[in-house]
Amino acid sequence: MDNLRSAFWKTGLQDNDLDIICAWFRAKQYDKNEYLSRPGEVAHKLYFIEKGSVILGQEADDRIVTRHLALENEFIGCLESFSKQAATPEFLRATAPSLVYEISKTDFDTALKTYPPLQHFYQQFIFETLLKCQQRITDLIGKDAKSYYQDIMQNRPDYIRKMRQYDLASYMGIEPQSLSRLRTAQKNDPQA
Repeated sequence: MDNLRSAFWKTGLQDNDLDIICAWFRAKQYDKNEYLSRPGEVAHKLYFIEKGSVILGQEADDRIVTRHLALENEFIGCLESFSKQAATPEFLRATAPSLVYEISKTDFDTALKTYPPLQHFYQQFIFETLLKCQQRITDLIGKDAKSYYQDIMQNRPDYIRKMRQYDLASYMGIEPQSLSRLRTAQKNDPQA
């Protein structure tokens, strides 16, 4: 729970307040490929990844579209569903055995009302999520698959290590066979 405390410590809250906030989170272990949340459910929780990794995805036209990978020391959730308390088309799935801290919507709302510095923290989380989404759209539109893969290798190698080939290909907007060819080409010519 030290990593969770560290994430909130930046808000300027006192240690006793951090203890109270962290007590609202519950630790849960997820196996590889286990769902934290499924399509059609209402997102009643936000998650902090202590160990492991979790993807956010959605089924579209009988395909799974991977939209984001959250790694250790990151928060993740189905934000629209969490905010509106409506069913989501999204899912959250562990990509590796993962230790996750969960907080309920009720407890989270209470924390926001009780500790105003958390409101800024949450706004920053939403803002950073928006920026990641915008960057991903820019990458999907503006880069060919080879450039996009090289950019991920250079700036987010953890994505390559933590995502299954199918999930990474989906994240990049390409077929798994195309990703396999990119990986083969990269191995044969590291300068490519």
